[in-house]
Amino acid sequence: MTVGSPVLRRALFAFVPALALFALLLVQWHESERVSGHRVGFGLEEEAGAIVVVDVVEGQPAERAGLRVGDRLLAIDGRTVATERDYDESAERFERGRQVVFSADRAGARLELPVTVGVPIPVAELVLNALVVLSYLALGLLALLQWREDLRARLLYGFALAVAFEFALPSYALGSSLLGVSTNLAYYLLSALQMGLEIHLALLIPERPRWLAARRWVVPSIYSVVGVLGVLPASALLAERLGGRELPWSLEGTESLLLDWGLPVWALIVVSLLGYRFLVFPEKRGRLQAGAVLLGVLPWTAVVIWLSGQLLLHGTRPDIPASLWALVGLAYPLAVLVAVFRFSLLDLEWVMHRSILYGTLTTLLILVFYGALGAGGALFAGALEQGRHSVWVISGATLLLGLLFNPMRQRLEQWIDRRLFPERVAVRQRMIELSSELPAHGKLPRMGEHLAAELCRTFDVESATIWLAAPPVGQLVNLASTLPANEDGERTLLLAPDEPGLRLLARSGRPQPVESLSRAGAVLHQRLVESRAELAVPMLSQKKLLGVLLLGPKRGRGRFSAEELELLTLLAQHSGTVFENARLFDSATYEGLTGLYRREAILEILDREWSRSVRYDRPLSIAVADLDRFKSVNDRYGHLGGDVVLQRVAAELKAQLRDPDFIGRFGGEEFLIVLPETTLDGARNFAEKVRQRVESLSIVLDGGRSLSLTLSIGVASRAEVGGGARGRSRALIAAADEALYAAKNRGRNRVESAPPTA
Repeated sequence: MTVGSPVLRRALFAFVPALALFALLLVQWHESERVSGHRVGFGLEEEAGAIVVVDVVEGQPAERAGLRVGDRLLAIDGRTVATERDYDESAERFERGRQVVFSADRAGARLELPVTVGVPIPVAELVLNALVVLSYLALGLLALLQWREDLRARLLYGFALAVAFEFALPSYALGSSLLGVSTNLAYYLLSALQMGLEIHLALLIPERPRWLAARRWVVPSIYSVVGVLGVLPASALLAERLGGRELPWSLEGTESLLLDWGLPVWALIVVSLLGYRFLVFPEKRGRLQAGAVLLGVLPWTAVVIWLSGQLLLHGTRPDIPASLWALVGLAYPLAVLVAVFRFSLLDLEWVMHRSILYGTLTTLLILVFYGALGAGGALFAGALEQGRHSVWVISGATLLLGLLFNPMRQRLEQWIDRRLFPERVAVRQRMIELSSELPAHGKLPRMGEHLAAELCRTFDVESATIWLAAPPVGQLVNLASTLPANEDGERTLLLAPDEPGLRLLARSGRPQPVESLSRAGAVLHQRLVESRAELAVPMLSQKKLLGVLLLGPKRGRGRFSAEELELLTLLAQHSGTVFENARLFDSATYEGLTGLYRREAILEILDREWSRSVRYDRPLSIAVADLDRFKSVNDRYGHLGGDVVLQRVAAELKAQLRDPDFIGRFGGEEFLIVLPETTLDGARNFAEKVRQRVESLSIVLDGGRSLSLTLSIGVASRAEVGGGARGRSRALIAAADEALYAAKNRGRNRVESAPPTA
C-alpha cells in the first residue's frame, strides 16, 4: 500500500487528527489543573486605567476573603496591578493553598484582603468539553467515509475537526505564557476557518444551487473575507507579544470585529441559507435535510444573537459559562446525524450500517479465534504428555484458524448482504448480468443502445449516453444515446483524449459530476451540455480511458447514492472491457468504412458454408458485385465522395440480405455475397433485385450534389461448379468473377450466371 493510496490517505486523515485531539485534551486537563491552582474565583475588566472586579463566584476564595463586585484592585502582595497583564504576571507566581494579600479600593477606602489561592478543578466542565470534542471528531470521521464522493462530506469533515480543535484548546491560560498566546492565535484562525466552511456547507445543503454554479467567485470571496477576519487579530496579537512594529489595526478592534460582528453575521447567513432551502426546495427529503441541520444551528445562533443584542443595548458582552457553549455545540452533530440517518444526507446510512455490521462481525470472529485457540491449547496441553507438545499444537491451531479466518469472514459478509440488503444485492447482480449480456447483442452500436436503455431503467435517470474511444488515437465518439438525435447535437463530433476534463476523469477513476468536468474546457462543456448529463463515469483499462458513461438527472431529482456510484464504477469497468474486446473483434472482422465483413472474414465464412453445404448436400450460391465506372466517381467527386457512395451502396446491399446471408467487401468497389440454402436461380433473382435497388438510388453528397450509378453482378452456385474439396470454394469465386466480367463486357448494369463446369 503506497502513501498515495486512498485507503492510506483516509487512515491518515482519521488517525492524525484523532491523535492530535487526544493530546490536546490531555494538555487541556493538565493546564486546567495547573491554572486552577492560580485562580481565586473572580472576573476582572480594565476600566479607566484600573482593574475592576466584575464577577465574584460564590463560595470560592475571592468571595470568602470579602472581595465584592465593583472593587478596584490596586496591588497583590504589595506589587501594583494596573492592567490584566499585570495581574496575569502576578498570578503566575501563585501557589495553591498559599495566602496572598489583595489591596483593593472600595468607595475610597483601601482594603487589605488575605486570599487563599486555589479553586476546584472544573471536572464536569472538562468532561463535557471532551464529550463535545469526541462528538465532532466522530462526525468528522463519519464524513470521511464519503470523502472522495461528496464535496459536502469534505466540508463537514473540515468544519467538524475545526470545532473539535477549538473545544480541545486549553480553556484557561495565563495571558503572558506561550501557551496562552498560542491558544488565542489558534482560536482566531479556527473561528475564521469555521465561518468559511460552514457557510460553504450551508450553500450545498441539500445540493448545490444553480446560481452558485454560475457564480464561481462567490465561494472564494467567502473564504477571502473570513480569512481576513481571522488573520487581522492573529497578526495584531503577534505584533503585541513580540513587541515589534505597531500595525495599523489594534488587537482590541480586530477581535471585536471577529467576535462581536463576525459571529452574528456568520450565524445569520447560515440560518438564512438553511431556512430558505427548507422552505423552497422542491424535494421533500431535501427540505428535511436542510431543516434538520437548521435545528442543530439554531441553539448556537440564539446564544450568539442574544450576546450581540446585549452588546448593542448595554455596551458589554455577558460572560457565558463554558458548559453552556458545550451544550449548545452538541446540538449540531446530533442534528447532522439525524439528517444522515433519517433523511439520507451524504448518503452515509448504508455505508454506516454495513460498516458497523462488518466491524461487529470481524470483532466476533477475532474473539472466537482467540477463544478457540485458548480452549484448544488448554485441551491438547493436558492430553498430550503434560503439555510437552502444547507449543506445536497451539502453533498448528493458529495456522489453521488463520487460514480459515478470511474465507469465514467473506462467507458471513455475503450472507449479511443477502439477508439484510437483498435489493442492493439484486441491483449488483443485475449489473454483473448486464455486462455479460452485452456481447450477445453483436456489434458495438447495438451493445451501446442496450446498455444505455438499461442504465435509464436501473438507475431511474432521464437519459444515458455512451462515448467510446475510437482507434488509433483514442478520440471519443458517441456510440449510443437514449436522447433523440436532434437533442444530442452532432453525434459524430470527436473529442480528443487529452481534453483536460477527460484527463481529470481518467485520473480520478471514479464517477464525477459533469459540472466539475465542464469547467476544464469549452469543447467538453459543449458536448456535456448537448448530452444533458449530470454524472460522468469513466470506463478504464489499466488507467487508459476506453469510454465514458454519461447519465442524466434522476427522474425524481434525487442524488446518486454512494452504492449507486460504486455499482456504476463496477459496471463501467466491466463494460469497458467488453466494449474494448468487441471493438478489437470488429476491427479484425469488419471493414471500417462500410461496416461489412473484411475480405479475410468473408472468405472464412465462405469456406465454412462450403463445408456445410458439402457435408449435408445443401445448395450454396454466391454473388460478386462491382460498381460500374466507380473510378469516374473518385475522379469527379474525390475520394471522400467515393467513400460516401461505398457506404450508401453497402448499406443498401446489406438491407436486402436474409438472416442466413453474409456480405463482405471483397476489394475496392467489389462486394462478395454468400447465399446459403440458395440455388443458382434463387441467387440470380436476388442479384436482380439488388441491381434494381442500387440503380434506383439517389446518393446525396456534401454540398447537396447527388448522383446515381449502376451495379454489375456475377453469380455462381456449388451445384454448377461441383467438387467437394475445401479449395473448391475458391473455384466458386472464380466462376462468379468470370460471370461478373461477362456482365461488364455485355454493357454493365446486368446480372450474369456462371456456366456449369464439368
